[in-house]
Amino acid sequence: MTYLKKIIKSIGYIFLALLVSLCIYTFIVTDIMKKDYVNVFGYTYFVVKTGSMSGTLEVNDIIIVKIDDNPKVHDIITYINDDGNIITHRLVRISGDKLIAQGDVNNVEDEPITKDDMIGIVKLAISPSFLLKLIATFLILFIFLALINFESIIQRFILKESKKCKSGTVPDDIFVTKEKKEEKSTGLTVTIPLSEVIKIQEAQEKAIEEDEEVEVLELEEVIDIENNNIVTKELNSAKEREKELLELISNLLRIKNNTLTTTRLNKKWLTRFQYVYKLAHIINFGDTIELVETVSHPTFKEIYDYDLDKAGLYENLRNKIYDMPIYIFLRILTFAILYNDEEFFDGIFKIMKYKIQIDKNNYFKEIKKTDTYGKRQLKSLITFMQKISDKYDNKNVFELNRIEKYAKLKSYVNN
Repeated sequence: MTYLKKIIKSIGYIFLALLVSLCIYTFIVTDIMKKDYVNVFGYTYFVVKTGSMSGTLEVNDIIIVKIDDNPKVHDIITYINDDGNIITHRLVRISGDKLIAQGDVNNVEDEPITKDDMIGIVKLAISPSFLLKLIATFLILFIFLALINFESIIQRFILKESKKCKSGTVPDDIFVTKEKKEEKSTGLTVTIPLSEVIKIQEAQEKAIEEDEEVEVLELEEVIDIENNNIVTKELNSAKEREKELLELISNLLRIKNNTLTTTRLNKKWLTRFQYVYKLAHIINFGDTIELVETVSHPTFKEIYDYDLDKAGLYENLRNKIYDMPIYIFLRILTFAILYNDEEFFDGIFKIMKYKIQIDKNNYFKEIKKTDTYGKRQLKSLITFMQKISDKYDNKNVFELNRIEKYAKLKSYVNN
């Protein structure tokens, strides 16, 4: 759709530029150079001033004339008479080198002319009434659309709310309301106690913290701490924000789903679990082409028609999430899956999808090779998902090895 909008916008600009150019060119030729008419790629145009061709051409009709001096009988021609007036009548006879024309409602023929007096042959007539009907049709269509989607029209055209996202904010229009379509689920279900999930998660976080302590010790041996003090503070601040957000969301999902003690991954949720795992590997392999393709065509049906605040995605939280790197999005999506929170999952996915679509420079889609912390977080998520699969996949339904091989193969093909 983005490319289609760009094409339509470009066509609009080209049309406007041509229209302005035509007006300027006409002014120069007729008002400054004092010529009788303009020549635009072999064509010119006039406005009908009299009713001598009524029934075929009406007063104020705009006629498009092909500049030509070889008309046939019954052609409507435009010529300049002896008085210097521009006449548009029908050619009724050719007598030798003389052309005789006559208005359709006139009783007498015009004075004979020669081909030297010819301007051309009328090829098209555009009626002002036709233009008015066209404008009226567009107005009726606009009113009809306004009645169907009144609020959106008001916000877009009256209040002029921009669809462009300001830095650090999420545009509401990515949460478009559509009819919700339920996905069919099967009897195939994997049950996982949430208490066990929390234990696995805590073990993963502890392992990450230990890795960070080792990394800091190694850095202190080779880096001048004073010169890198600002960078270190910024990195630590970013890590703290990520940890606080993940803890906030984890608690939010726990409170929202406080009656849930055991997660049930039926086919619908297993599909999402596999999908997030696949995204993690695609990012790990650095395959941005496959990432865009996979996010643009998810393996599940996106849901709509829900209250963002009720889903827990209030504006302040959405904006906090928006500023996070991509591996945080994947971890939040995994939390939403394990808590079977469909609305929260879909809201986070829409924000991630939007960020990927507008990320022309791959700032969001990639984890740089120098970003060891980001790489470690991503691998930690992959390990976390693998541990859940290893512990509870007694029906061989997760198929994570197959997904990893597929992502690796696609990455090899794209590169």
